[in-house]
Amino acid sequence: MFNQLKKLFTKNERTEKQIAEVVPKWTPFTGERLTTAHATYIKEMVAAAGRVDKERSVFGASTHKYRLKPVLSMAEVEAFEKRHQLTLPKDYVFFLTQVGNGGAGPYYGLSALEKVISSDEHAAAVSNEALIDKALTKEKWKRIMDETEEDDDLYDEAMARLYGGMLIVGTQGCTYDNLLLVNGSETGKIVYIDWNLDSDYGPYLTGMPFLDWYEQFFKEIIQGNSTTSYGYYRLGTEDELKRAYPTAEDKEKHDILRSLYRFSEVKESTIAFIQQRDNEELDVLRVELLLKFNEKAAMTMFDRLLDGENISAAVACARRIPDELKDEYYGTLKDLLRNEELQDKDSLIFFMKDCELFRGKDLIDFAMNESVEEADRKTAVWAISNAKDRMDYLDKFILWMDEGSYWVAHAALQGMAREEHSKLVEAYYRMWEKYHEDQMMRSNLVTAFKNNGVQIEKGRGGK
Repeated sequence: MFNQLKKLFTKNERTEKQIAEVVPKWTPFTGERLTTAHATYIKEMVAAAGRVDKERSVFGASTHKYRLKPVLSMAEVEAFEKRHQLTLPKDYVFFLTQVGNGGAGPYYGLSALEKVISSDEHAAAVSNEALIDKALTKEKWKRIMDETEEDDDLYDEAMARLYGGMLIVGTQGCTYDNLLLVNGSETGKIVYIDWNLDSDYGPYLTGMPFLDWYEQFFKEIIQGNSTTSYGYYRLGTEDELKRAYPTAEDKEKHDILRSLYRFSEVKESTIAFIQQRDNEELDVLRVELLLKFNEKAAMTMFDRLLDGENISAAVACARRIPDELKDEYYGTLKDLLRNEELQDKDSLIFFMKDCELFRGKDLIDFAMNESVEEADRKTAVWAISNAKDRMDYLDKFILWMDEGSYWVAHAALQGMAREEHSKLVEAYYRMWEKYHEDQMMRSNLVTAFKNNGVQIEKGRGGK
């Protein structure tokens, strides 16, 4: 382990001065906002971001290409407001009439004004009072969504409420969109929504006014920061985040630390800040941050946690340590399988599988122990099926296929499905009979039989 750690410890580390020298230049706008000069500044900012991101590697950039669409006239904007009986936020009107009617922007860019209303149903409801509001609690959202699952009338009613006060100004892809609210507590602010409308996950209020949300995005690009999950992360410089931390609530502290992921490099003083443990629940996050910025400091903290300061946290982040170090920790972490106080056995098993030293023999006793949680046994069986010595335990896999635990049997079947052996075929026939009404299990069995040269639909036991 010493030689590996030595390599980490001797890596060149940039000084704060060196880091400052490579951070791209960004100059804030100091003039009067919502003026021609401000519009020119925004256009130049978009162009500058495009020059920084020459390869269009920022998510969505290959779609909008840092290009803005022609502006609208004030008459066109007023006609839209009159048609839909709403008032657009002042900074959004400024943007449409002096910067661009859509184009470059966060994620896949900004939609043109004529596309921010998605359907006739949306158009009919957009002037309604916004459901999305600070008053919309998790409990209220869950109740509304749960009530709509089996009642079409309630669903239509809920959608009419949901469409109230929202414009869909952009998309993150898949089912996620960016909304601009035109009434309610979030008037003029950006909200994110997942149209799966999961009852457990409601709209995400960024709290960011439209123009701040827009400008900060390009500032992040110009300064070389990551825009992954933009709007979900707290913004601010390293120093601003560190100053806010001491008086923050626990959730805010988590958000402050998480925000540091945005940076490609951080100062030595920030490394020291991350190392200051004050809450065990943040230990995993601290190690993961250090692994990004300073592996020497990360491994020092990881060792302290593993030595007893917070074993659970060490286990939770073990898979993220450098691959070249994993085998050095294999024995120590493997022994934790016997630690009855440690709940997260899954993470241990995944770590073990990542290691070159991993062999199925190291998990057999654990996987055979029926007093172990079913989910952990299932993961262990899966891991053994990926071990180099897996066929040494063929009889064990057959026992697992025959046993009462559905998910252990399923993991054993999937793990052996690619192997050829007459004993396996006999076990597959037994499973075929046992799970004659289970389409998922039978689908896996068809594959397993096929890999052993058996067309089960024509073979023994086919139904």
